[in-house]
Amino acid sequence: MKSGTGYFKFGLRQYNCLCMLFFLGLCASCTPKVYQKSDYTFYDRTFRLDASTVLRTDGVYVLDHIWTKENGGTVRQPKEHRFYKFYSTGQCNLTLDPSNEIKTKANYLTAINKDFTSKNSTLFEGYYKLENHRIIIQAVVVPRRQFEYKYGYSEQDTLVLVQTTTQGNGKFDDRYFTGAYKEYYVFLPLEIKEENEPQW
Repeated sequence: MKSGTGYFKFGLRQYNCLCMLFFLGLCASCTPKVYQKSDYTFYDRTFRLDASTVLRTDGVYVLDHIWTKENGGTVRQPKEHRFYKFYSTGQCNLTLDPSNEIKTKANYLTAINKDFTSKNSTLFEGYYKLENHRIIIQAVVVPRRQFEYKYGYSEQDTLVLVQTTTQGNGKFDDRYFTGAYKEYYVFLPLEIKEENEPQW
């Protein structure tokens, strides 16, 4: 009888351990992944932006208007204030301002300095690649834990994003640089001091 009770206790202990391991595994799978530099295929520690490119890092690109192919071409104003900051070491960051609180150059500087010095993920950070005037931005879709790619091109003081998709694997394929929807970001120069590499 004693040996049977001992066997039962041992079996129950094993069962409890298995349940605990299953629970911990379930919790781990629900925890948002914190992406590291090495997770991004676009990450290149040797990357330095060529000084001859039209893409600028001494300010921000602010969403100005959106073009769609509807009715032969329609231009509309964005419902949400947003802007991109690019870094010469290959990183970029998208800042959303749904309350439209960022208005002055000082406000923009405060916002990008906060992102720059923060050691936490911003959720909209990423890396970019250039090929002539074309650009691809690699970022993470957090809920789905997969990469998305924004395809577009840069002009003088303007960034145009044409497609956002999980397709293409970040390759410079012509089919991803055309579309019926375009976001136009206008460059706003800022007095930015010399920057080091961002935290991400």
